[in-house]
Amino acid sequence: MRLHLIPVLLLALMSSIHSPAQDSRDVPTDTYGMVKTNIRVAYDYTNAPISNHFNARVSYEFFKNRKFTLTANANYNSLQADFSTHNLDVGYDPQQMGMNKTHLYGQFGVSASFRSRLFGVPFMAFGSVSTDWGDKRFQRVAGIGMGMFMLRANRNTQFGIGPLVLINSTTKVPAFIVFIYRHRFNDYLALNLYGGMFGLDYTPAKSDLITIGGDIDVRSFYFQPHHADLPGRCRYTNTNFRPGVKYKRRLADNFYGEIQGGVILKMSSRVTGVLGTKRYLEIPMPTRPFIQIAVNYAL
Repeated sequence: MRLHLIPVLLLALMSSIHSPAQDSRDVPTDTYGMVKTNIRVAYDYTNAPISNHFNARVSYEFFKNRKFTLTANANYNSLQADFSTHNLDVGYDPQQMGMNKTHLYGQFGVSASFRSRLFGVPFMAFGSVSTDWGDKRFQRVAGIGMGMFMLRANRNTQFGIGPLVLINSTTKVPAFIVFIYRHRFNDYLALNLYGGMFGLDYTPAKSDLITIGGDIDVRSFYFQPHHADLPGRCRYTNTNFRPGVKYKRRLADNFYGEIQGGVILKMSSRVTGVLGTKRYLEIPMPTRPFIQIAVNYAL
């Protein structure tokens, strides 16, 4: 399970506690999570060493009662890598290391959520475990565990804070504190802050939503470098912050379209082992524009 699933979990939490004012809008203002079935297909392009990213994911909630849910999910990615030799340190050739090609990468997993009260405060817990495959083989098992205390949850304002733990992750910080904050000014304007990301939502019409803000995008692939100074199996991870504008529209019953554009700002671009946190290579990545289109089915 990856860092990019953190905002997905936080957004799913917000969608589960959304205010009655949102129920009258045809376009979900938070996410398509917390539904019985969710299918998403997306493609984005940017002129950079990592480009032409295709993503398809599906989730299905197969068990639910008043406090507990279980969801099965699958995630498929295809991305193109085209590094030049001057992107890497002397002695490393991306072509010989098997980095420059179209990489396929996927996950299969199960997620669980739990709702209750703890110390007299509404409490929600999330957990997710997934298996990773890439480079034509199984790579690893990873997971996320998160708890959230809802310190405020009324019609217009929700605020929560809690711990998050990454299991078997290549990040050097396996646990930290996350928060969510949402405030709806009226039926048309709302502010979202979650896990360091932000968005100002404007709903000009019943089936339209415009969001100005930023998100964190993480993409990765596995490869076998066949290099004496590197492990037998490696993982490249590119983490970016993407400020921009997103337009979302309800196309038909249960179908939603999205288009997003903005700028990609590098946070990290590194080669590690499959399980370890040691960085073997730090690869430069330019600031560049991007565009993404997506279609969602939510029921």
